[in-house]
Amino acid sequence: MSQSHDAFVHARLTTWQRRINETAAGLLPPHTGSAQAALVPVLDQLVAVYNLSSGLVADLRQSTDSSLAKTDAGREYLTQLATALAHSNRAATHLSTTVIGLADTHRLTPRPGTATPVESQLSITLGHAAALRSLQRALETVTNALAEAQPGSASSLMPTVSEQHRRAADAGGAHPARRRP
Repeated sequence: MSQSHDAFVHARLTTWQRRINETAAGLLPPHTGSAQAALVPVLDQLVAVYNLSSGLVADLRQSTDSSLAKTDAGREYLTQLATALAHSNRAATHLSTTVIGLADTHRLTPRPGTATPVESQLSITLGHAAALRSLQRALETVTNALAEAQPGSASSLMPTVSEQHRRAADAGGAHPARRRP
């Protein structure tokens, strides 16, 4: 039974790797020119990331209700899906920032020859780059497990959620000292 769960997890991770790759490949930077012309492709990119997130949610729901959730491989898989979902949601947030920057550019530069506000251009550039980084992190989440997986060892797939939080807290730098009353 465990071998079939491991095979299923591997197949699903391969599918998610492909889907995230395809979504990231479609995230082309907004082209120069009018903000109006750049807005539609970015909105299409936002829809693609939303569809990716919706698929991850559907897979999480289905997998949580199945017998897979009762296995180590299944729990690790659910953790990976949840992490990939968090990253894809961040990508959508960053793309929304890009859309807002494009809308601001369109609103603030109504006449030809008017300079694009630096803040708007910066939010467009940084928002789109951050969206790509978030999708790359989602891809790493589902790819690393495929590379690191050893037959019969589901515990080596991904760190647990508590380990991820502990690592994030450790990487945060200096923490304020707690004082006792």
